[in-house]
Amino acid sequence: MKTLLQNCQTPDGIKNILIEDELIAYIGSQTPDHDELLDCKGLVILPGMIDPHVHVRDLEKAYKETWETASKAAIAGGITTIMDMPNNKPATTNLAGLRAKRKAAKKSLGNYKFHLGATENNLEELREILQENPEDVAGIKVFLAGSSSNEVVQNPEKLKAIFKLAKEFDKIVLIHSEMQSVLDKWQKQIPEQSIEFHNIIRNREAAIAGTKLVLNLAEITGAKLYICHVSTREEIELIRKAKRTNKNIFCEVTPHHLVLDETILQKVGNFGKVNPPLRTKEDNAALLEAIKDGTFDCLGTDHAPHSLEEKKQDYSKTPSGFPGLETAIPMTYFLVKENHISLEEYSKLISGNAAKIFGLEKRGKIKIGNFADLVLIDPNKEWKINSKKFHSKAKYSPFEGREVRGKVVMCFVNGKNLLPFRRGDVRHWTDRGVRSDT
Repeated sequence: MKTLLQNCQTPDGIKNILIEDELIAYIGSQTPDHDELLDCKGLVILPGMIDPHVHVRDLEKAYKETWETASKAAIAGGITTIMDMPNNKPATTNLAGLRAKRKAAKKSLGNYKFHLGATENNLEELREILQENPEDVAGIKVFLAGSSSNEVVQNPEKLKAIFKLAKEFDKIVLIHSEMQSVLDKWQKQIPEQSIEFHNIIRNREAAIAGTKLVLNLAEITGAKLYICHVSTREEIELIRKAKRTNKNIFCEVTPHHLVLDETILQKVGNFGKVNPPLRTKEDNAALLEAIKDGTFDCLGTDHAPHSLEEKKQDYSKTPSGFPGLETAIPMTYFLVKENHISLEEYSKLISGNAAKIFGLEKRGKIKIGNFADLVLIDPNKEWKINSKKFHSKAKYSPFEGREVRGKVVMCFVNGKNLLPFRRGDVRHWTDRGVRSDT
């Protein structure tokens, strides 16, 4: 099967792109032989987003999300590869947990990899897995604090041993950097437990202290470090400085930490409860500047779905997290529209850098010979976020009702367009003539 995408706006200009089976076979101005032709005039085409930070759930938490619903949500959001976090039931902290996850993941419509979960007591179990050099394992996740169904690593020597293991097997260490000891201190100081105080209860001091610790460990051990969901100005300054001398330091920005601040919690309540918390407008500005100067490597969603019943509980009982797969590109495409970064830089932020960091071959760039993982965006389409229409099981969002510009209209995974056409988005040609989509 040969599909020609004509008149696409790529980071390198207007191009025709030929997809042959799973791969990109041609990029240029000519019209090579094809079986199907799609006129993409007015649409932006980018490599499909690679999301390094997804909590798929499934298994004993399938009521929150399954691999099928998560992958549908990802594709609807222009995300073609997801990397699943380990804190689930069962957790991906040993071979049995990994095997269960592998079986469940066969329902996925998109590409995927797994992160293993490190605890203070499973070093040998991780070694057993890594000795087999599994292609589907992307990294090792470490939580320095409790967040949602995870084990915490607090012992400095245990943490150092995890970094050394990652270095030994050339795996990247992904860090949730809030430190539990600091959180415990602030928890005792804040008597009123409510969502309005979430940013103080899980104080920025915890994230800053944890980031300092892991940057130092990365320097000592030589391990590759990926700091998840950076949320504060101070962390950015620390990471920016560390990157000047250590090329194995990487970090991630989430859409919610970039565009939302703590004041939104008065409106959305526990739907906006997330760890690390939503911070301040000043932190939003610092994160934007870090995108512009290239400090941030990747955009990650931290997609963390829960049921509506769980999120409607009292603050202290409500789990942290919310769905993010379907809102990531819509909530961040303003970076291009408002000229904060170029289309090429945005392409690297959502895809290219993650492909390099996590070793995804033939993905992350629109290039002849690469897999045809592609997202097409109508950059001028104005619409509102409506969580009731999410493909995710989690039908809520702190972005609810937000007006955005830029809509995903097609998503190719390994050469197949898995996102149904919508009336008026594109015109569809066949060799027999022209027809309108319905």
